[in-house]
Amino acid sequence: MPYTREAVWAPNAPKPNGKYSHVVKSKSGMVYLAGWMGDDPETGAIVSGGIEAQTERAILNIKACLEACGLTFDNILTRRIYIIPMEDYRKVIAMWDKYFDEPYPVSTLIGVTSLAKEGALVEIEVVAEQ
Repeated sequence: MPYTREAVWAPNAPKPNGKYSHVVKSKSGMVYLAGWMGDDPETGAIVSGGIEAQTERAILNIKACLEACGLTFDNILTRRIYIIPMEDYRKVIAMWDKYFDEPYPVSTLIGVTSLAKEGALVEIEVVAEQ
């Protein structure tokens, strides 16, 4: 059975922490990005500076993935944000707002007790359309 998806490697994004693609594009034009934490593209380590710095780095990692597909933030349809602690959600939203204008993507915000990388406080996953 032929694949109905195409993997995209984003050269300016951090290496994946496991066996997954940066981006998967479907034949229908949907673009699914891996969830991004505040990984530094050079070192792979979570950036210092707290949840705001990690959120900004996650957004820039998302930008690198979108650019590898010839897309921009305007192509994002939905976002899902995982956050520790939930009390810091306003800081995350304020960082997001620096990069996005109306109409905003559909959004879900989920408080969690841990993320896949030690020290990570936020992870953002988006779906876009070509």
